[in-house]
Amino acid sequence: MTQQRTPSAYREALAWTELTQLMASPLYYGAGVPRGDGRNVLILPGLFGNDVYLLPLHSWLSRIGYRPVGSSLTLNIGCPERLRLRINEELARATRRSSGPVAIIGHSRGGILARGMASDLGERCSHLVLLGSPVGGLQTLAQAQPPQRVAPASRRAANANSRWRRLLDPDCTAPDCGCPFPADFLRPLHGQTKVTSIYSRDDAIVSAVACPVPGARNIEVRGTHVGLVYNSVVYRNIAEVLAPEKR
Repeated sequence: MTQQRTPSAYREALAWTELTQLMASPLYYGAGVPRGDGRNVLILPGLFGNDVYLLPLHSWLSRIGYRPVGSSLTLNIGCPERLRLRINEELARATRRSSGPVAIIGHSRGGILARGMASDLGERCSHLVLLGSPVGGLQTLAQAQPPQRVAPASRRAANANSRWRRLLDPDCTAPDCGCPFPADFLRPLHGQTKVTSIYSRDDAIVSAVACPVPGARNIEVRGTHVGLVYNSVVYRNIAEVLAPEKR
């Protein structure tokens, strides 16, 4: 039996190739994808990330008829409840300008924040789209009896986050902190929230096996972890998922 090779983290440099290919695609300029209905789409960055690397996704969503909303985070690192409160302030400003249902897209650790926020928003969250985010795996680990071990690659990212959390939020002991976020992350979503998890089998940062969410629409693509936010196949799927229902 041939042993499956673990994707190399060096492949992440190919994310720039995916961005170049996206910029050359008519899809990026709105061709051949359904038009949006003007709803707010909150976009959350991954671990150590901010809104800057997500600007191509913001621009594209705006072009096809949505209102992209940034996270306003300097870095996605540290206490999830602190980050969630900061994002909520930005979302509140956006919804004052344009009310209605909100869709949330979360990349990597941003998907973890997105899952907790979607639960808190209830029926106001129309869509939850996870990009290379281990939400399904983390929920399985949290609910398992006895608790299961985290895979080595995920453990390295978790350890990095823990070190920075101790520096930035020394009083944070999540998930054993008593803050609302851990409970929100595990609480069932509103029945009207449509959940989609898009992930790559080539991902060297977040294992593909940690990304499928039970009961969600799970889509496997090819490409890098960072490149999921530049991947034209991912963009097409996002457009189809968010598309208003035809009456």
